[in-house]
Amino acid sequence: CLSTTALSCQLDSRFSSKTLKRTRKFVIDGLEVSVTTSKIIGDDEKKDEEMRFLRRQELRDLRLLQKEEHRAQALLNTKLDAQKEQMQRRFDQEMNAKKKFYDTELESLEKHQKQTIEKMETDHAIKLRDETKRIRSEQDRDYNKFLDQMKRNKKEVKNDIEKLPRKSRKESMKQSMNTFTQMKQTEEQNFLSAQKNHLDTTLKRIISENKREISETERQCLNKKQNLVRDREATIWDLDEKNLHEKHQLLKQQLKDQYFLQRHQLLKKHEKEQEQMQCYNQRMIELLKARQQQEKGRLPKIQRSEGKTRMVMFKKSLRINSTGSTSEDREKIKQFAQQEDKRQKAERLHQQQKHDHQMRDMVGQCEGNVRELQQLQNEKCHLLIENETQRLKSLDEQHNHHLKEWREQLKPRKKALEEELTQRKREQEVFFKMSENSECLSPSSPNKLTKFLPYSESSTT
Repeated sequence: CLSTTALSCQLDSRFSSKTLKRTRKFVIDGLEVSVTTSKIIGDDEKKDEEMRFLRRQELRDLRLLQKEEHRAQALLNTKLDAQKEQMQRRFDQEMNAKKKFYDTELESLEKHQKQTIEKMETDHAIKLRDETKRIRSEQDRDYNKFLDQMKRNKKEVKNDIEKLPRKSRKESMKQSMNTFTQMKQTEEQNFLSAQKNHLDTTLKRIISENKREISETERQCLNKKQNLVRDREATIWDLDEKNLHEKHQLLKQQLKDQYFLQRHQLLKKHEKEQEQMQCYNQRMIELLKARQQQEKGRLPKIQRSEGKTRMVMFKKSLRINSTGSTSEDREKIKQFAQQEDKRQKAERLHQQQKHDHQMRDMVGQCEGNVRELQQLQNEKCHLLIENETQRLKSLDEQHNHHLKEWREQLKPRKKALEEELTQRKREQEVFFKMSENSECLSPSSPNKLTKFLPYSESSTT
């Protein structure tokens, strides 16, 4: 039995061992030298070498896939950065266009206001001058009539005195003329004073009306300017809020694009892993089949060799323990041969059962590997989806927080704007009141026309 086992081991080692030769070429001092080395390896060593080679190939494929992933990620990041720059550039252009529009409108309104006020001042000055001339002309006519009336009165007084007796005529003439002269001077002064008061009152009324007209125009212009300022600020605020929403939507879409690419790359990697797993399982099954086929092919040879050896040993045993009967020996040899056939059949059956069991174990192991890989891949996909959901939720929360802060900061900005506009309106009202109270003392003085200065804001709107 010991010799049979040793022979079987020798046969197994002889069939399972192979020689691996490697030739390396070197160039030394310009001469090419080749060195050949040989190594005897068994099936296990050959199998390990093949597995290492295949594993290196798999790692090389995974590295290539990883390079493609990095390249795709870089391209996507470049695209996303370009989208952000494009959106910011479009927002700046839109904001500048709106500001330029309102600045142009304000400039046009101020220019129109200045022209309107200048025209009104010119019209008022002409109207005031014409009205002064008209009143002065009427007053000159009235004054001439007054002088004529005084002359007629004087002539009547003289006629009355001439009707007196000659003795008292001279003294009465002198006294009456003195009285008449004093009365004339008094009436003339009163008449001129009344004319001057009428002229001053009329001119003051006209100047006051002109001031009120210009003031009303200035108020209307200020209201228009302030409405433009409100519209400008409201438009800027709307654009800011719109930009916040668009930026948030862009970030969400970009995040979805990134995770879409990651899912696509993950599925591609999973397909590669499944393909490698199938190849690995197929190799393991093929190696097992090849080893079992090799074992099946070696078993008859081993059995024939063992059978011959056992038969020789059995015959030697019979010769040593022979009873002398040839027929009995032949019968024993025949029985031994039958038992040997049964034993070999049992070995073959046992080998087949062992091979079937190994194949079932191998198939089960391969299926378990596939299930484990699928479970691991499903967990990775689930984690990626959870991470995407969490990132999107965090992005929404961050946007809501920024929007809330922006709206809270907007309230004091609106309040400050209204306070500033109210202050400007109050300053204008004070300016108008001071201007109306600062009336000219003598608007009828020669070459003295009251000019109303328009209100100008102390700060640029």
